[in-house]
Amino acid sequence: MKIIISGYGRMGHEIEKIARGRGHVIVATPDKKEDWKKIKLSPENCDVVIDFSTPDSAEIVVNHCLNSGVAVVTGTTGWSDRLEKSKVLCYKTSGALFHAPNFSIGVNIFFEINRKLAQMISGHNYKARLNEIHHIHKLDAPSGTAIALANDIIASNKTYSKWISGNVINKETLPVFSERTGEVPGTHLIEWSSDTDSIEIKHTAHSRTGFAIGAVLAAEWISGKSGVFGMSDLLNSTS
Repeated sequence: MKIIISGYGRMGHEIEKIARGRGHVIVATPDKKEDWKKIKLSPENCDVVIDFSTPDSAEIVVNHCLNSGVAVVTGTTGWSDRLEKSKVLCYKTSGALFHAPNFSIGVNIFFEINRKLAQMISGHNYKARLNEIHHIHKLDAPSGTAIALANDIIASNKTYSKWISGNVINKETLPVFSERTGEVPGTHLIEWSSDTDSIEIKHTAHSRTGFAIGAVLAAEWISGKSGVFGMSDLLNSTS
């Protein structure tokens, strides 16, 4: 496939390495919005764009792809308030949009465990808290993965109706804590505590490789499709 990588930072470089290793051609690696002015985007010169840019750029990049008839895979977080508009555009243009807050296979298994635990523990007087740790270069907090985990807890457990960053003052609100330190690829910890015991589930990424592999797999999978997709579609698909 012919791939454009939007956002040529650490993740962009890792995606390039994985994509080339799987026989794909990297057409361009625009790192800023201005770089797109040099690229004539069309299905003839690009099969899919993989976007790991910034919250400010993601919507522009995604919409440009959809309007140009090119499939787009985005893992950029921090723009969920505008994502729905891009989904509407995707359906309007019969385009292909694959969005996930996290492309790691392990994290998506972690999502399933989180939902199941939140459901099982509901009504048993346990209080939850969520901690996420990332490298100092990550711009958004909480992470997109942490927000997805928090929303899944709220949907699966009758105790909580919303989440908030930091300490809370009522039992209906789930606290989410964020830390930025060093070059940590990503750690997410969920703790459920009662007067008698505690239960913890944790996912720790050792490198960015798992995220990059997932993004390239998504790009391969979305080829020839139309619609809005996520990791559950990829993991539950046989083709």
